[in-house]
Amino acid sequence: MITYRKATADDIRPALDLALRVFMEYEAPDYEPEAAVNFKKDCIKNEAYINRLLSGNNLMFVALDNNKIIGMVAERDNGEILMLFVDGYYHRQGIATALISDMICTLKLQGYERITLDSSPYALPFYLKYGFLQTGDVKNNFGCIVIPMAYQPNEIWDVFDENGIKTGQFHERGRKMATGDYHLVVHVWKHNGRDEWLIDRRSSEKHGWPGIWETTGGSALAGDDSLTAALRKTKEELGIDLDPKKGTLFRRIGRHGNNGHTWFQDAWVFEWNGSIDEIFFQEGETCDAMWASADKIREMMAVGEFIGNDVYPYFDEMVEKWRVTE
Repeated sequence: MITYRKATADDIRPALDLALRVFMEYEAPDYEPEAAVNFKKDCIKNEAYINRLLSGNNLMFVALDNNKIIGMVAERDNGEILMLFVDGYYHRQGIATALISDMICTLKLQGYERITLDSSPYALPFYLKYGFLQTGDVKNNFGCIVIPMAYQPNEIWDVFDENGIKTGQFHERGRKMATGDYHLVVHVWKHNGRDEWLIDRRSSEKHGWPGIWETTGGSALAGDDSLTAALRKTKEELGIDLDPKKGTLFRRIGRHGNNGHTWFQDAWVFEWNGSIDEIFFQEGETCDAMWASADKIREMMAVGEFIGNDVYPYFDEMVEKWRVTE
């Protein structure tokens, strides 16, 4: 079984040895003789850089088959990936993708909004498929032919296991999650105590359900707990500061999509009795809001104006619990 981890001090030099072997087999034959000499000097035998890896000032992740290192990725300052190598026997098994995903998630969480690297001609198809874009002309860098590339990462999620426990791993939005991995989505309902619910309309610019009515919701970001995510999404999309003491986690549901995507869906209900005039819409996300009764929302669902019960399967039970009795 292939496993992945942030490199320990004992991993650093064996991983660099692997990098040199793979470089000499797959890349050096296409380069000038000086390329191998400079690669060893600048990357493999560079004690200053090795010390930065050992101290944790620069990052490295490794892939292991049992206890054997079979892949590595390393970065240097300013969000630049310096090396990505996988033992030839393990090529085309998704290992390079997993390694660079770990690195990109970590760099994004460190605040880097743009990840850069110099690709070899051999690795260019891989980076293009991943989503990197070429940012300059092909150049000769001390005997190595390299193509400058950059990537803008999406938001990063915590990964949860089937019991709703964070695994310590991260996932970038828009990429396929591993089997058994979950992320967290929150739905945030606002009730005014008069049997009305605050609903908002999705911007026509949204890719999914453009112009359709809904309640506030979205994915929790890495580091969020469920309540933090609910408060953040409402502030972002409607400009409302909800009182965390007036929120109730009504329901958590494990969801399974047709494509194998799995997530936890937390439904929150907050007491909020503000005016529509207090709302500030997030450009590209929301464009309108109104108070509506449960019956009105059901009517809108029936004609396709409101996202349906397949997304909100708890809706009837929720509105009954918060129904105002005279």
